[in-house]
Amino acid sequence: MKKNIVLLILVCFSNLSAQQSNVTTARDGFLSIAKDARATGQGDIGVATSSDTFSQFWNPSKYVFSDKKFEMGITQILANRAELNEFSQLSVTFYNKPNERSAYALSVRNYAYTISQFVEFGVLQATLELSIDGSYTLRLSNEFAMSVSGRFISLKGKEPLLNGFSGESATSLYGIDVSGFYNGNEIAYKKFNGRWRAGFNFSNLRGKSLSDNTDIEIYAPSTLNMGMGFDFIFDQDNMLGITTEYKTLLASYIEDAEGEKLDFGLEGSVAALGLEFTYREKLIARTGYSHGVNRLTDSFASIGAGFKGKYVNMDIAFLLGLSEEENLIREKVRISLSLNLGEVL
Repeated sequence: MKKNIVLLILVCFSNLSAQQSNVTTARDGFLSIAKDARATGQGDIGVATSSDTFSQFWNPSKYVFSDKKFEMGITQILANRAELNEFSQLSVTFYNKPNERSAYALSVRNYAYTISQFVEFGVLQATLELSIDGSYTLRLSNEFAMSVSGRFISLKGKEPLLNGFSGESATSLYGIDVSGFYNGNEIAYKKFNGRWRAGFNFSNLRGKSLSDNTDIEIYAPSTLNMGMGFDFIFDQDNMLGITTEYKTLLASYIEDAEGEKLDFGLEGSVAALGLEFTYREKLIARTGYSHGVNRLTDSFASIGAGFKGKYVNMDIAFLLGLSEEENLIREKVRISLSLNLGEVL
């Protein structure tokens, strides 16, 4: 199985150079904005990392491998003073593992931004998007689990992007995710122990708008995320996790009234590599690199740190943009808090 996973990843990476170029905007990234500092600190990697509170966003199948029964997490993306009244993003996640074979989770994301770049329309547009996600995970074997997720998205005050539309509008959308996660047993090598990990997530399948006052839909593309990783367990105090991930667009769902595809939204792929070093399961250092092929706003390096306590875990991450076409959303500092409700209660 491990050889097949490696071969699949190599094939995907070999196709990176064949992607087409396209135009990107800050609005494109709402549903793909990493909602937790742990993943952000590793270059927006999360589909094949070990389980944590925010797995709902990346791969809910990881929840059944958690060593905690239920947790709640919250993430805030910080803005500077000049942007404080223009930008806000907040997410809350909760999961419960009633037994060793199943788990369920719920998350809510809020995203608001004042658009001021469409000066030809003579108005400023304030957008507000709300996403509600729920998932159910079932453990199919000692090392493998799968999950199904449902998502509802509401968009208010859509900005005038196309066709000269400049009025207020509202729309809603649903999407379905299917994911899987492989968490291998610990293996004893000559100088260290190790564990293999792998995962995939088909996100926003059937992501069509339910209703819209214009011919423009919410930009919620269907994507495929897949990755694999390995944990170097040197001793009981030191562990290094290395994870690689690949994301590609499956369908953009951006069409006009005649059904023609519009030159808007993301195309191409993203490849990322992340490192996570853990000391005594208390202190954590992270770094990562994300490379966007024809997606300039997805090229960046990142650094992060984590601190684990009995009741609360705190993670912090910062992104270092590497492209000339910067995405302001991705330049923010992220802070995540995880509350171990099992210990608290």
